[in-house]
Amino acid sequence: MSELAPGPDARPVPDAGPAPEPDLRPRIRAALGGLLGTELDPAADALPLGGVHAGYDSLAVIDSVGEIERAFDVSIDLVDDDLRTTFASVAAIETLVRRKLADQAVLGTGF
Repeated sequence: MSELAPGPDARPVPDAGPAPEPDLRPRIRAALGGLLGTELDPAADALPLGGVHAGYDSLAVIDSVGEIERAFDVSIDLVDDDLRTTFASVAAIETLVRRKLADQAVLGTGF
């Protein structure tokens, strides 16, 4: 439902939709940590996962895509979302997930 904007030109203000999740990183670390069989250190969120965890290779990236899709109910395109950069670190994955969730809030889940 829309509210009216204050002032003389009162016009409808679109709903902002659901509030974004404040911190996705703990859920991302949990999903990836379960996949890699280790607990991920929050201090290493911006570091390349391949450099921090020897088991994070190209196959682990593909597995991570599936895990993140399940954990956040998002769809990740293996080509358009450039996995080389979007799955390089926990921080990069968070940026991707936030974008996907924002897109879903605007477009709905059918896209």
